[in-house]
Formats: sequence, structure tokens, C-alpha cells
Amino acid sequence: MSQSNRELVVDFLSYKLSQKGYSWSQFSDVEENRTEAPEETEPERETPSAINGNPSWHLADSPAVNGATGHSSSLDAREVIPMAAVKQALREAGDEFELRYRRAFSDLTSQLHITPGTAYQSFEQVVNELFRDGVNWGRIVAFFSFGGALCVESVDKEMQVLVSRIASWMATYLNDHLEPWIQENGGWVHPSDLSSEGSSKSQERWRTSVIPALGR
Repeated sequence: MSQSNRELVVDFLSYKLSQKGYSWSQFSDVEENRTEAPEETEPERETPSAINGNPSWHLADSPAVNGATGHSSSLDAREVIPMAAVKQALREAGDEFELRYRRAFSDLTSQLHITPGTAYQSFEQVVNELFRDGVNWGRIVAFFSFGGALCVESVDKEMQVLVSRIASWMATYLNDHLEPWIQENGGWVHPSDLSSEGSSKSQERWRTSVIPALGR
């Protein structure tokens, strides 16, 4: 599960960096040995099928899908969405979100006076504000978009060392705080969820709460 979430994070950040002419491979090795390798060894023991060639999203490895009793029948009936489809849906939903709030993202960039010493504080402040009233799909998209913007800003300011750190922060937050909600809501069961339910509320929160929070 952890590995699948990290894969989604890395794919999204790679995509956002590529839109600005950067390559993920330029920055992913900066702290590879110190931050990434330890994270990947533990999930490999726990969920080998998710790492060793299973092309589908992690619901395929979930006990609810593999015959557990209880309310799992509703999950059994759902289509298992391939990882590639979830990645593409996240990319498209992120593009749509950022297009609608282009000005807000411009404000975000100008207000993020990040340094290697303050980057995590900025990340934590924005993410906590974003999910203050709970989780929905739209806010998850905003979370990914913010991480992408933070990575691009870091590279623009020649702080490439932050890229792998941001990826780790995002993967950890996704695993610890968002994964339970995602599973309770059936997992990534349909890519259209990402650009529909909750999106308008998330955009409003981004405009009225998240951006102003940066100035506090």
C-alpha cells in the first residue's frame, strides 16, 4: 500500500516537473540513499504482490477484495482500477484544478519563501489547513497539486535537495492521514471521482483559507 502511494506521488511530481522542463531523474537521486531506499524495503516484505509486477491499484491486494467477509461484497463488485488509470486521472484533475486557480497558484508561489530549513513548516501549514474540515477527493487533488507546486518552486530557487524530501513528506501524509479515508470510501474506484465530488468545495477552501494561511 505504501509503495503504491509513493508511486502515485512520484508520478505526479515527475509530471509537474516535466511541464516546467525539468526531469525527475535530475533530482530524485540527491538524497536517494538516505531517504528513499529505507522506505521501499519495508513495503517489499509486507506487500510483495504490489511491487513485483501487479499492474493494478492496491485494492487488488486488499483483504476486502480477496474474499474477506462482512461489507467486502460491495468492494468485490467494484472494478479494480489499473494504477496507470489512477495516475492519468490525478494528472488531469491536477491540471484542471490548477487551471481554475491559476492566480491562486501564482500567489502561492510568490508567498512561499521556502528554504531547506523552512520547507517542511510551509508544507505542514498548508496541508493541515487544507484538510482542517475533513477529506474529500477534491482536497486530495489539491494536496497533490500543492506538492507539485512546491517541488517546482524548489527547483526554480536552486534547492533541488528538497524534491526528494517533498516526495517523502507527501507519501507519508498520504499513507498516515489520507489512506484510511480512501479505503473507507472504496479506494480509488473510479478516476472520475478525482475531478467531481468535492472539487468546488476544495477550490473554495483553497481560495479563502489555504492561500491566506501562508501569510500568517
